[in-house]
Amino acid sequence: MPATVFLINFCNERDLYPPFGILYVADALMQQGHRVRIFHETARGMEGFLRAVAAERPTWVGFSTITGPQLRPTIEATKAVKAMGIPTVWGGVHATIMPGDVLKEDYVDFVVVNEGEVTAQEFTAALLDGGDFAAVRGLAWKDGDGGIHINPERPFIANLDDFRPRWELLGDRIPAYFLQSGPYDRAIPVYISRGCPFRCGFCYNEVVMKRTWRQHSEDFVLEQVRWLQKHYGINAVDYADDYLFGRIKPMQHMVEVVGLPWSGQVRVQLLKPEFVQWMAATGCQWVNIGAESGSQAVLDSIHKDQKAEQIEWGVRNLAQYAPHIEANLSFIIGLPAETPADRRITLDLIERLCAINPKARCSLAIYMPYPGTPLWPDALRRGYVPPDDQMGWSAFDIHKGNTPWVDTREGEVMSEICDILFVGRSRGHWLLAPYYGLLRWRWRHGFFKWYIEGAVKRAGSRLIQRIGLLRRLGEKLLPRLVSYNANTHKGPTQEPGRIATEGASTSPVL
Repeated sequence: MPATVFLINFCNERDLYPPFGILYVADALMQQGHRVRIFHETARGMEGFLRAVAAERPTWVGFSTITGPQLRPTIEATKAVKAMGIPTVWGGVHATIMPGDVLKEDYVDFVVVNEGEVTAQEFTAALLDGGDFAAVRGLAWKDGDGGIHINPERPFIANLDDFRPRWELLGDRIPAYFLQSGPYDRAIPVYISRGCPFRCGFCYNEVVMKRTWRQHSEDFVLEQVRWLQKHYGINAVDYADDYLFGRIKPMQHMVEVVGLPWSGQVRVQLLKPEFVQWMAATGCQWVNIGAESGSQAVLDSIHKDQKAEQIEWGVRNLAQYAPHIEANLSFIIGLPAETPADRRITLDLIERLCAINPKARCSLAIYMPYPGTPLWPDALRRGYVPPDDQMGWSAFDIHKGNTPWVDTREGEVMSEICDILFVGRSRGHWLLAPYYGLLRWRWRHGFFKWYIEGAVKRAGSRLIQRIGLLRRLGEKLLPRLVSYNANTHKGPTQEPGRIATEGASTSPVL
């Protein structure tokens, strides 16, 4: 008898990437004749999702999880589904890293560890037929007495082409995921590989993918891209892989064969003049670069395997040989080995990079310790105490202090100023010069306390929004007073709307 399975990914307001994990799992289940509904929701869409669960009572409900605020609606929805007597299953990076801790929560029945396609198939068969859960590799579960069992890991899928993302389940909601990529307004993220061969000590890849890297075949990638071109008119692709160039020459050939303007993840070591020139010739519009820190001592402590000077060298090469390419560099503050001097080096580098290259955009995240990563023991030794429950993990936020050695408020202010100056690259009318000058003074002196100008700005914004005349005046004047780039590498900073899909018939994006 076929099952009905609901799979949901709660996203935040800025994340416009398709829910690839559950799209692949949906394909695995549909290959066996099961009926699958996909939901991609912000917290606002929870009520509609729960109404659908109550009405259709699926065989089981799967939740894709990521550490941080997105866990809050996931937890709330999981509790509601559990109260309906429907089996609840967590998967994704967060649940994979800590399956035992997740199962301590009475609202979670099962955890799918790591790649979920084959595990979901076997789990569904066991659930329908009363089979032995202990025989399902990659599954963590509870017995009748509440005892927690974590089965042996499942080997990685040998041939990624065995499963595909079920784009058709998104139907006419696919345009909600279009990105602006340079002059191209219908770019869409695609995955063509899994994993990353590098050993960054803070990264989940070290735990989850174990430094492996696998790719789809050229035929598979071409079929997917051509389908999206035919049905949705895409005009560029964002290779959303954790690392695109796991094998440099074959992936260069892949980009050339696809033949569309593109973006993707690179490391600074690749940004030699000849490689940058190839990027420009093949239509690259932006690259994402995990720079992490300007301090060599910090880079060595996290096993980044790159030289600090290569960051500036790579950004200069982009400015010289491909000035149209946007470089999105990400940095991490608060890594365990970082000293105040190391942090100063990083903040100075961020400002310098944005002066060197008008197309450079530098984002700042606050370090979040992950269980099982190489840096985890060091974080514990330095006084980090993990949360007691899953709701505690939802408090993690890349823009706040997540450890005892980073003050939460200062982390928020540092991140906000970085977003204004070095992500949005905001520039203002001369009337606003004192405000921007104060932000730069704070950045250069590392002084993020008493953020009075931020409080004044927020209070003024609230006042303007409440009074119609002021709101209309603000809408006219703001573009004249301030210029900034509102389009992040994951899309514009706006609510993508609720997306609840099954086949091609869906409710409208709100």
